[in-house]
Amino acid sequence: MRTLRLDYRDDNGLRKFFGLLLLAVVLLIALAIGWYFSSLRQQASQLQASVDSINNQINGQSATSEVSNLPPQKLAEVMKFSNHTIHQLNLPWDVLFIQLEKAKGEGVALLGVEPNVNTSVIKVVGEAKDYAAMLKYVRSLSEQGVLHGVYLTDHKMDDQNPDKPIRFSLEASWASK
Repeated sequence: MRTLRLDYRDDNGLRKFFGLLLLAVVLLIALAIGWYFSSLRQQASQLQASVDSINNQINGQSATSEVSNLPPQKLAEVMKFSNHTIHQLNLPWDVLFIQLEKAKGEGVALLGVEPNVNTSVIKVVGEAKDYAAMLKYVRSLSEQGVLHGVYLTDHKMDDQNPDKPIRFSLEASWASK
């Protein structure tokens, strides 16, 4: 008996054509992905440069050059304003407010405090339940030592309120130095 030989292979080249076509498509896709990756990397570097320039502005690296380019008169004004602001921030505000609150006895409520750093005068507005509480508050402020020359500038009874509190204003010299 003769050997039977079965050949299922297609030798007409169609398989080779589709293989090369698939290879070409894969290479085109790889090139497209590479090009897209390259454009993303370029965008990322541009964005990083923008972030770096913004960080430099925030950290004051470009602000110093802007200030140093000012004319001398304008620079003097900027320095004077900066020094004034620093002086106001360095004042012992907490000591002042603690003393105002500590002097406040029962029956006295503070409504407003207006310190004036330039004249070292502080104006205080408050309400007291009666004249005795108001006078006790003024006396205790003048005895604490932070404020000097404490005096009432105005006081009147609030007739429209059923408790009839006394609204008062006082001024004092403040040793801010």
